[in-house]
Amino acid sequence: MEENAAGPSTPPEPPVVVNVQKPLNNSSVTQGFIAVISLLPCVISGAILGFTGVSMWNFPLTYRNSTWFASLAALGAAVGCLISHSLMNAFGPRGSVLLSHVVCAIGWMLTFSSWTTSNLLVGRTLTGVFVGIVSVAATAHSSECFPSRPAARPVVYTAIGVLCVYLAGSLLSYAQTAVVFTVATIVSFIFVRAFVPESPAWLESRGRTGDAEYSRLKLRVQRPADARSVEDGVEPSTGDRSAAADAIYRRLHHPDVYRPLLALGLHLALQQMSGPLVLVSYATQMVDDSGVRVLNSHFVAAVLAAFLVAGALVSTAMNHRESSATLAAAGTLTAGVVIAIYNLARRLFLNRLGSQLLSFIPLLGLIVFSMSSSVGMVPHSPVVRYAVGEHVALAFGYTVAFAVIKCYPYVHAAVGWWVFAVFAVASALNIVYGVLMFSEPEPSKQQRNTAATKRSSVGPAV
Repeated sequence: MEENAAGPSTPPEPPVVVNVQKPLNNSSVTQGFIAVISLLPCVISGAILGFTGVSMWNFPLTYRNSTWFASLAALGAAVGCLISHSLMNAFGPRGSVLLSHVVCAIGWMLTFSSWTTSNLLVGRTLTGVFVGIVSVAATAHSSECFPSRPAARPVVYTAIGVLCVYLAGSLLSYAQTAVVFTVATIVSFIFVRAFVPESPAWLESRGRTGDAEYSRLKLRVQRPADARSVEDGVEPSTGDRSAAADAIYRRLHHPDVYRPLLALGLHLALQQMSGPLVLVSYATQMVDDSGVRVLNSHFVAAVLAAFLVAGALVSTAMNHRESSATLAAAGTLTAGVVIAIYNLARRLFLNRLGSQLLSFIPLLGLIVFSMSSSVGMVPHSPVVRYAVGEHVALAFGYTVAFAVIKCYPYVHAAVGWWVFAVFAVASALNIVYGVLMFSEPEPSKQQRNTAATKRSSVGPAV
């Protein structure tokens, strides 16, 4: 036997091979179609928020219960935001959206099939829960899967939903409108289930590497580099968000947790106190309250919804979130001041004929108000940096919106057109607060070059 003969050894383990089947059609048209389908639930959210905008006083409810019906969607949205991260951690963003469709369909069916007040209010709350879940889950999914498509943002499709429900509500009864959007909810569920892939980051966090790679190929996005982090100004992945959100309640007493939450919560509270969801919920009533007397209020509401869509497109075209939020607050401030001054002049100087001839002034104010309201319609942080527990601040913003929507008819009955001055004051405070709290120093040339390099590493536009 030779001394240098090789001894027994363990054979090397074969390498792990992940077979990923490429999508059959990888064209940009297909990716654009996926982007539209993935945000169809946001159209339903807009329809829910604007459902009372043109049909407020057609429900078989008393005045007091009608204000509850209009405002409970925002309260349900706050509940949906609070439970959204637990659902996303368990089922993923896409799975959470699909599950929320079931809740929404039940809410719509209670709305059109029942004549009892309790069932109507419960149905309205359930549809609001859908709004809250979709606000968080759809935003997380679109930010990850469509980073280079500015129009693939929830606010645009939410505004389209408001326009659709205003048009339907102007032609149909409230029950028929609810039936139409029940069918739309079912169609949205089928399309999302059939065409939209799950978040690659969430799939990877569950160890489903092959599914994650297939999802990236279908969405045409690349795996994020390890160096990308929250400190670099890049939003964390869905899996990182869910992991951070799980511990938020245990770490709420830590300054690094509660300070950003308080700052963001106050910003969202001032944003909602300036009345964006009030306009969406009481469109025809606000048209009458502002002093517009010449045109039909339903027609004006539809025009305002069209400008709401235009404002949403403008806000998504702006790369800097803080700038869009400040510009929106400035627009609301201008509209509130214009409407308040017009109504003051009408009371002091103008007769009935002069009020009718100059009623285009409050109409222009409402148009500016509507375009500015698009930013506050889907509450979000004015900066890209992700705050741990941001969904809690979003829930607080919706809670403030609930209180403002509930109180608006009573406040207007008490102070009249001065309520628009209140909206203007809240907008002014929001501008000052945003400049003080969320302004960022001008980046250096090296930082700009680094950011450009990171953006160029993202996959092609979809």
